[in-house]
Amino acid sequence: MGKITNIVLAEWMSMRILEILDKTLMTLAGLANFSELSESRLQRYLHKNSTISVEAVAKLCDSLSIPMAHFFDKSMPLRIATDAHSNFGRFRTKFFPLDKKFFKDEVTEKNQLKTTQKLDHRHQRESVIHLIFDSDYFQDPRTIEQVIATAEKAYQITFKVDRIASLLCKYVAEGYLERKVLPRGFSRSRQYTYCRTSKKRQIAAKEEIAVIERTNVLSR
Repeated sequence: MGKITNIVLAEWMSMRILEILDKTLMTLAGLANFSELSESRLQRYLHKNSTISVEAVAKLCDSLSIPMAHFFDKSMPLRIATDAHSNFGRFRTKFFPLDKKFFKDEVTEKNQLKTTQKLDHRHQRESVIHLIFDSDYFQDPRTIEQVIATAEKAYQITFKVDRIASLLCKYVAEGYLERKVLPRGFSRSRQYTYCRTSKKRQIAAKEEIAVIERTNVLSR
C-alpha cells in the first residue's frame, strides 16, 4: 500500500501510539506483539523517524477494533474496548500472567516485595511523626519496646528494634527528642528512653544544625 510522508500525520501517529499505550497499559513490546507490527517499527513511528504505511495503521486499528476514521479524527479520543471478551481483553488474559513485560502494570514478586517494603517504611515514618508531633505520647519517657507496642496497637504496624531506633535517633539529632540511658540494672543490654525536648532546646538544635550546614557549604 502507499506511503504517507506528511510530517503532521507522523506527529499524529506518534501521539496516537502514546494514547494507546496509556489506555491499555501495554508496553511497546506488548503493542508490537498484539498488533503484529515489529517493535522497532513502532519505535520509529513513536519517535517520528519513519515514513508511515497505511498498512501499519490498518493493523493497529484492526487489532484494537478501532475504525480507521476514528483513528484520524482529531476531535475525539480513541475508544478502545478492554473488556474480557475484546481482542485486547483476551490478549491481556493470555499474556499478563506470563511476565513477558507486555504490560506496564506487570509486577514480579521481587518488585512487589520492594513496593510493599517501601509502603511499610512510609507508614512507619508517618506513625512515628504522629506520635512525636500530633500527640502527647512522648511527654513521658518511652522505651523502644513501649513505642513498638504502641505502634502495633494504635497503627497495626510492626517495627523491628533497629528500624524504630534509627527513626527515633533522627529526631534526637534534630532536637525534637531527648535520649537518656536507663540504669544498668534495668536490663542486661543498654536501654534508652525517648522524651520530647523543650521548645527552647528544639530552637537551639535547629540553630546548631543551621550553623553546621553553613560551615559545610563554606568548606566546600
